[in-house]
Amino acid sequence: MKLVIFSLAACLISMPVSAADDVGAKQDFAQKASMSNMFEIEAAKIEIAQGRAADAKQFAQDMLRDHSRAVAPLAEAARSDGVSISQSFDKEHQQKLDALRNSDAANLDQAYLSTQVTAHQQTYQLFEAYSKEGPDGPLKNAAAKMLPDLHMHLTRVQGMANK
Repeated sequence: MKLVIFSLAACLISMPVSAADDVGAKQDFAQKASMSNMFEIEAAKIEIAQGRAADAKQFAQDMLRDHSRAVAPLAEAARSDGVSISQSFDKEHQQKLDALRNSDAANLDQAYLSTQVTAHQQTYQLFEAYSKEGPDGPLKNAAAKMLPDLHMHLTRVQGMANK
């Protein structure tokens, strides 16, 4: 009996911690990436419905299209990696959406663009880091595949916000 317990303990001690770390890293990325994607979609809907500036509204239309297209591949990659995606907003993202909804018409376009610059900077950094340092698997591949579009979005919104 003592031998069995000792052998089990030895196996547990020698098990790599990286497997648990990989699952945690995958779950963390999936949650953050999907939260960001949902935020982009909802923020775009607000701009489309209430915004005034044609260029901001066009950007929002493009974000709605591009980020809606990213939902399925991101969810499938997460599922393949054995983790789940966010289904609702955290407090921070909900507050940002509420602030956009409550912006007066004269300031909404600029508020939207400003929010988009920050959101795309954070998302680009998240995807870039994960595509380089994240554990191998479908999520890492998806992050690398989505990175060029995120870079294009970031560059575009920075140019618009700096006008």
